[in-house]
Amino acid sequence: MKKPDTTPGRIFVKGLNWVGDAIISTPALAHLRRTHPNAVITLMVRPWVAPIFANNPDINDLWIHDEAESTKAFMKAVGMVRKGRFDVGIALPNSYRSALLLKMGGCKWRIGYDIAGRGMLLNGAIAVKPNNLRLHQVFYYLGLIEEFCGQPGNDNRLVLTPGDIEREEIAALMRQRGLDRGRPMIGLAPGSINSDAKRWPAERFAELADRLAGEQGTEIVLLGGTPEMAVLEQVAANAKAKVHNLCGELSLGQAIAMIDRLAALICNDSGAMHIGAALGVPTLGIFGPTEWDCTYPFSRRAKIIRKEGLDCAPCMLRECPIDHRCMTQISVDDVIGSLKALFREIRKAAAEADARSRKAAQADADY
Repeated sequence: MKKPDTTPGRIFVKGLNWVGDAIISTPALAHLRRTHPNAVITLMVRPWVAPIFANNPDINDLWIHDEAESTKAFMKAVGMVRKGRFDVGIALPNSYRSALLLKMGGCKWRIGYDIAGRGMLLNGAIAVKPNNLRLHQVFYYLGLIEEFCGQPGNDNRLVLTPGDIEREEIAALMRQRGLDRGRPMIGLAPGSINSDAKRWPAERFAELADRLAGEQGTEIVLLGGTPEMAVLEQVAANAKAKVHNLCGELSLGQAIAMIDRLAALICNDSGAMHIGAALGVPTLGIFGPTEWDCTYPFSRRAKIIRKEGLDCAPCMLRECPIDHRCMTQISVDDVIGSLKALFREIRKAAAEADARSRKAAQADADY
C-alpha cells in the first residue's frame, strides 16, 4: 500500500460499534500508539461503547458521536473530521459509510480494508489476507495497523481500565448490597443482545447459581443490560440461592468496574465475556451457534465450553430452527467442571511464573 511521505501528526480513527468488537480492537490502537508516539490520535465511537475507551492511554481525544443515526448526524461527523484536518484517517469498521466519512472528511491518507466496494474511497486500501479471516479478530484489526505502520505488533493484550469514579460507585453499591463481607463473587451474564440462540438456558444458569452458592460459598451477581431484563429475572426467579440481580442498574462503565471485582465470570458469547477477558478476570464463555475460533475470550485466564461433534453448529443463526441442542446439551456439571479446570490452569500458570521468577532472582544473586 502507499504510505504518507512524512510522519503523520494527526490521526483519526473511526472505531467499532459493539462492546466486544471495541475491546478486541484495543491491541490495534495500542500498536498505533507505539509506532506513532508523538501523534495526536482521535477516536470516534458511538455512545454505547464510549466507556470502553474512557481511560484508554493510547488515544488523545475521544469523540462520542453516532454518525449512523441520520443523514444530519453523518454530515455533522464529516464536519468534525474536516475541522480536525487529519493527516491520516483509519476506518476500523468494514462499512462503506466509515470509508466515506474519511473521504468526505478530507483525511489526506485514508486507511482501511479493501472490502464492501469501498476501495475507491481509500488511497491506502489494504487487501484482506486469508490469515486475517482465520485467526482471532484481534489479529484482523491489528493486521490493518501493522500494514499501515509496516511493523509487526508484538503485544496483543487487550486494554481496558475501570474508571476511578466507577470504582467508587461500585464499592458503595457493594456496601449497600452486603457484598463487602469478603466472600468471593461470581458473576453470571445469562443474556445476549443480538441473538437468543447464543443463550444457555436460563434454568441452567439458575441451577448453576444454586450449585456455586452452595458448593463454593460464593455471592452470585447477575449482570446484563435492560434489553436482557427478562432472562435475568427468569434466572433470579428460578434460583433457590440468594442472587444479586443488577440488571439495568449499572452503566457500562460501572459494569466494567463490577466485573473487575469478580472472582470469576460465566457468560454466553457476549460483550461481558470480552470485558472479563480484557480485565484478566477468570472467564468462562459458553458457546453454541457462533464461530468460537475467531471470537473466543482473548485471555490466558479464560476458556470456552462448547458441545463438540454437532453438524449444525456453528450455524450463526439468531434463532434456532430446531431444538437448540448446541446449548441444551451443555450441562451444569459441564460448566462447573470447566470452571474448576480453568482455576487449576490459572494456579498452575501462576506457580510456573513464580518458579521462573525465583530462578531468575537466584541467577542474578549468583552472578
